[in-house]
Amino acid sequence: MQNRRKVVLIVILVIISIILAFLSLMTMFVPRSNSWASSVIQIDKLHELGFDGSGVTIGIVDTGVDSSHQEFDSSSFIAWSDSVSHGSTYYDDDDHGTHVAGILASKGSFQGLFSGINMKGITSGATLIVAKSIPRNQYMFGGGNDSTIADSIQFCIDNGADIILLSMGMSPDNVDFDENSKTIERINQAVQNGIFVITPAGNDGQDDDGDVCFPALMDNVIAVGALSKGNSILSFSSKGHQYPSTQNPNKKPELVAPGDEIMSTRINGAYGELSGTSQATAYVVGIIALLLDAYPEYQHDRAKNQNETTIQLFKEIFAKTARKVGSLKGNDDVYSHDDLYGYGLIQAFEAYKELAKY
Repeated sequence: MQNRRKVVLIVILVIISIILAFLSLMTMFVPRSNSWASSVIQIDKLHELGFDGSGVTIGIVDTGVDSSHQEFDSSSFIAWSDSVSHGSTYYDDDDHGTHVAGILASKGSFQGLFSGINMKGITSGATLIVAKSIPRNQYMFGGGNDSTIADSIQFCIDNGADIILLSMGMSPDNVDFDENSKTIERINQAVQNGIFVITPAGNDGQDDDGDVCFPALMDNVIAVGALSKGNSILSFSSKGHQYPSTQNPNKKPELVAPGDEIMSTRINGAYGELSGTSQATAYVVGIIALLLDAYPEYQHDRAKNQNETTIQLFKEIFAKTARKVGSLKGNDDVYSHDDLYGYGLIQAFEAYKELAKY
């Protein structure tokens, strides 16, 4: 009887070993989703150094999140606010916030591998605050309003965000913003506390005036445009305003990042590709989180964080180290800027090396 038990145990262990070996092989043979994007902006190099955003908290102001997706670990989500319907549990009735969150926090599930999806978020070690500010079916129209967005930003501040990804729909100019709005006040409050606020440049490049608008126009906000897989600007990516009074490194947009057919999580356990400046913004947010993991003294409540000065320091470094693409290609001036390409394509590893000098 005892020998039989040993045999059964050995067989079970062998089966488990075979299954684990098979799954390990699958991770090798199933191509890593979005690997082209991670490579072109050097995220892979920071991952190789062991950085995954651990110790960093990211606030996502968007349509919510489907936290039950198999790619997510529930421990990644530390705070939830719903300023639209005041629900007490995580949900996403418009899909966009879940897609953005997956770019950052997906863990790489076996279920995904069996579906041919090899997901691994930029900042799988970070924690997330999720604040729903956009009602159902309103993202396409610049949903939300000044009050719900402002309340969401305040929630992120109160719960310890180091970075806030502020996504307000494809046409944020439909929201009634001005210099005296509550949203602008809350953004200024965040920045004055040394919290990074990153926003999409906008997806209206082919509509209306096609320009970057408030609050992305604010000096201490980083506005992000979207590039194709061929490193050319995507036609929908909004164009920057070049006011004579705007000084480096605050011209808009500041940076561009991959935003073309990005694979990520969708609601109800699905996967899918989306293109947009929000996806590009998630990559910039992810890079900042990796840098704050590498240099935790720059997190908003740490020794080297000098509030607005820290935000400006990072913007200076990003401008200096950005890869000159598109119309900027071949320009040796580190502050050369284009209305579409900003200061260039963000480079994570170059920024990491540059920050070490300070």
